[in-house]
Amino acid sequence: MCDGGSDTTAGSGDAIDALMAAVRRVRARGPATSQPALQGELIRLRRAADLLELAFAASASAFDAGYDENSGGYPSAINWIRVECKMSSTAAVKAVCVGEEAAAIPLSVAAVEEGRLGFAHLSLLAATAQGVRETANPAGVEVAPFDEQPLLKQALVHPLKRFRDDCAHVRHAHSAALFLAAQNDDEVYRTLEVRSGEDGALFLHGCLDAVGGATLRTALDPLARWLGGGDLRTREQRYADALVELATHCLDAGLVPSVAGQRPHLQVTSTVATLCGTPGAPAAMLEFAGPIAGATAQRLACDASISRVLLSPSSAVLDVGRAHRLPSGPTRRALRARDGGCSWPNCDRPVSWTSAHHLVHWAEGSTALENLVLLCHRHHRLVHEGGWQLIRTPDGTLATLAPVIDLGSGPPLQEAGAHSSVWARRYGDANAASGSESVAPEVAWRARPPDVAATG
Repeated sequence: MCDGGSDTTAGSGDAIDALMAAVRRVRARGPATSQPALQGELIRLRRAADLLELAFAASASAFDAGYDENSGGYPSAINWIRVECKMSSTAAVKAVCVGEEAAAIPLSVAAVEEGRLGFAHLSLLAATAQGVRETANPAGVEVAPFDEQPLLKQALVHPLKRFRDDCAHVRHAHSAALFLAAQNDDEVYRTLEVRSGEDGALFLHGCLDAVGGATLRTALDPLARWLGGGDLRTREQRYADALVELATHCLDAGLVPSVAGQRPHLQVTSTVATLCGTPGAPAAMLEFAGPIAGATAQRLACDASISRVLLSPSSAVLDVGRAHRLPSGPTRRALRARDGGCSWPNCDRPVSWTSAHHLVHWAEGSTALENLVLLCHRHHRLVHEGGWQLIRTPDGTLATLAPVIDLGSGPPLQEAGAHSSVWARRYGDANAASGSESVAPEVAWRARPPDVAATG
């Protein structure tokens, strides 16, 4: 393994043994106790680690130069280093590259030895020098030495991320065609795996090239920003919500190409009892997801095209009614003019990124304007599935009521009912028991509402 071998030069084994002993003594003494002492200790330890990286790079490049796969047992020296020295392939490649280019970038190596430059910067500089040399001389013809000084000046003052860009500029200036070829190579590896779980959840795994990734980030970042102290979502959860919101908006706005003459839309099938929240009612069915909670079906049906499907006791279709829009066109226009965007306090989502929400669901209430508010995707979901309540006060303003959490039994069930009486029965909320009717809003972006087939 990478802990030494029998074939060592005179004295090198003793030196490495002495180094290992010194490292063990350093580890045994423990870290410093004060912040100023820790700062100095971290800098010195990092400098020592960089010097060891230099020594490792010199040995790695020498090993690579004389490697014989027939006797080494691995396809390449990089593979041997990766396995035997327990490193990543990237780290092994960087070590060999630094060792090979050390003679071409002596000033940069000296900067690392003096503690003015880190090994991470040096590995980028070495890779740039190697790339420029190899592309300038594909046929093995003598070329001018690599001028390291301009990059070294930038490496000494720029953080690693910015210096990586500096190196990219040098490679592009040297050969724009080869830079484009490398960029196209990255694009070849683009992939997105979409896999469904047993419960209908969707698992995503993928990789985008730099331009594709920047495009996606540009679209998601405004939707994934932190909304203040009440927003307890992690960064990853905000990005997940932003992706769903973006997809919903594209469906709602008709930005997705039609399929068989129809705009793509969510297809939900539910019984009337499920939409009414009747105890014992079955779950609703969502295409591509399977069974979903009644509260979710209510949310999707708030702003949707509804079709009545009459079934016989044996589930045979007896009649299919015409689809009608909820709410109607005139009511929707009046709602958008009145609310001007998401009605949730302090939410700035515009009208085009909202959907209609019924304070008392239309299955038990009405689609009159006074029973409607506009909510964005996140807040619409908080109401229906998240247990929040949205209440219209006597002066006409909207107030939010957070769910009551029983620490003994955990958070409220996701399928919290739409009526305050149900809330009071389940959670004993004094405000809900007063008789005010409200629904719990949550964030759900919907441009093209789902089609809901109510069966009964």
